Amino acid sequence: MPRTFRVIFQPFGRQVAVAEGRTVLEAAQQAGIEMTSPCGGHGTCGGCRVEITRGTPPPTDAGAERLTAEELGRNVRLACQTRVTQDMTIVIPRESLLFDQQILETGIAVNVELDPNVRRVPLKMPEPSVDDQRSDADRLTDALAEQGVEATVDLALARELPDRLRRADFSGTAVVLADRVVQFDRGDSSAANYGVAVDLGTTTIVAALMNLATGQEVAVASCGNPQAAHGDDVISRIMYAQESATRLRELQQLAVGAFNKLIDELCEKADLKRTSIYELVLVGNTTMTHLILRLDPTYIARAPFIAALRRGAVAAPRDLGIAINPRGSVYVGPNIAGFVGADTVAVILAAGMHKSDKMRLAIDIGTNGELVLGHRQRLLAASTAAGPAFEGARIKYGMRAAAGAIDRVDVLDGRLRVHAIGDAPAIGLCGTGLIEAVSAFLELGVIDETGRMIEDADLAKLPKSIAARLVGAENDRAFVLADAKETHNGHPVLLTQKDVREVQLAKAAMYAGAKVLMAEMGIKVADLDEVLLAGAFGNFIRPDRARSVGLLPETPLDRIRFIGNAAGTGARMMLLDRRLRDTAEEISLGVEHVELSGRADFQDFFAEAMLFTPPS
Repeated sequence: MPRTFRVIFQPFGRQVAVAEGRTVLEAAQQAGIEMTSPCGGHGTCGGCRVEITRGTPPPTDAGAERLTAEELGRNVRLACQTRVTQDMTIVIPRESLLFDQQILETGIAVNVELDPNVRRVPLKMPEPSVDDQRSDADRLTDALAEQGVEATVDLALARELPDRLRRADFSGTAVVLADRVVQFDRGDSSAANYGVAVDLGTTTIVAALMNLATGQEVAVASCGNPQAAHGDDVISRIMYAQESATRLRELQQLAVGAFNKLIDELCEKADLKRTSIYELVLVGNTTMTHLILRLDPTYIARAPFIAALRRGAVAAPRDLGIAINPRGSVYVGPNIAGFVGADTVAVILAAGMHKSDKMRLAIDIGTNGELVLGHRQRLLAASTAAGPAFEGARIKYGMRAAAGAIDRVDVLDGRLRVHAIGDAPAIGLCGTGLIEAVSAFLELGVIDETGRMIEDADLAKLPKSIAARLVGAENDRAFVLADAKETHNGHPVLLTQKDVREVQLAKAAMYAGAKVLMAEMGIKVADLDEVLLAGAFGNFIRPDRARSVGLLPETPLDRIRFIGNAAGTGARMMLLDRRLRDTAEEISLGVEHVELSGRADFQDFFAEAMLFTPPS
């Protein structure tokens, strides 16, 4: 038996007995504390910093490389690399916690004809007699047929039906799921018809409770995806899942646990029971849908990037562990390819790209970047790995879009103005703030078109208050966005030269992907009628900033339109109108997937897009 040690986590006051050799990150998970780990616990991102106030071990090689001398002096360590070998007290700073993210819950408003997969049909049936000896099931289905509903009685309900009908005096409400009657309620419960639409993102999860009788949204809830403890990107999670069936199940259960908490929150807001919910519709990228269905995602990450399943899938809630009515159903939308999933199908559906004559480019900038180009006659889709920087990973002081994350940067009258989410003192820099900072500094001349920060000889060209914020040598320069007195934790927030390079890599990947699609379609930027920005990052960024750094094509600003959490909107649509699931399948089959890896033109466009366009 391995020895165990007492580990106390502050400021939570939680104490756990941890087996010797476990990492601090694993110990935090054991204590029920969700920490960020953008690199999946490999010690390469520095996102899981903790301060050890008792039982501090020496820093690991990864820690010594990632942490500053000042941090090491304060006994800051990387949770994923530090192992428990004695009793410890550990302080987890806010920026290392997976919570309080700025999550986009809403999308564009779309009119949907109401035809849900779950229907509650009030019935009044004649009681049996010598002259009417129909079976209980036939009596029920005949009454439904009179209402225009063709269905059969589920076996589980058939076992209960004799008693249920007689207790209700043959008057009540049949709950019909697709073409099966799964429940019979006493009285008229036709108005209490609910379903949940879920957008399962790599970073965040958004769930909406919908009234299927009216089509109205009743409540919305959201949270971070707890799978992020095993990596911010899908490749990290695939690597984790493929190590064993146990780990695949662990990732699935982490997401399902989050679903169930959100369902509880929705039910509390709407004052109803879980059992009132008979269906959950879910969209996500291909890896996320595979993980939730416990499908092996291994070959998604290996060329030629093959998914186990493309079509939409229907599963029993009990099989997945999802806490809605056990006689209900879970529908997971169809994918397009290994890295273009059901969430992209949902964006196309919500934006109506499959039935529009306009030439439109939809960009969903998340942990993974998806692009769709075209109109009703032809749609192209591609995916590019651009997200980690925009989610705060690989950025020196990067963090997710939570309270204290710098999200806006302006220079007014020669002075720097920064804003942090929640109007709070700064803690770090989120993806939106990263683009804002780079854009502002390109305009000022702090950064040149190659991405290099200004040399000493040119400092005099800058306003004095701006020049004073540049620190470090020319080959290792950084800009102080917030000094120690301006931050929450008393440590400055810097934009480093390496951070600028990460922006160049990320924006070049997105831009090059768009250029490949346009080349494949045979069009130029001028031919675009609209550029649609989907997802939280696209919704919170200022389009002129994104365009100025080369993240978006050089299209007029009035052609750029925000469509919010369009993936969530698409999930709602499929929940409210079951026929749209067939439409989603048609979209899934009809979209032409363009694989960017290995294409010479992608590499050419990428190299070209690494440069910043000088401000006009």
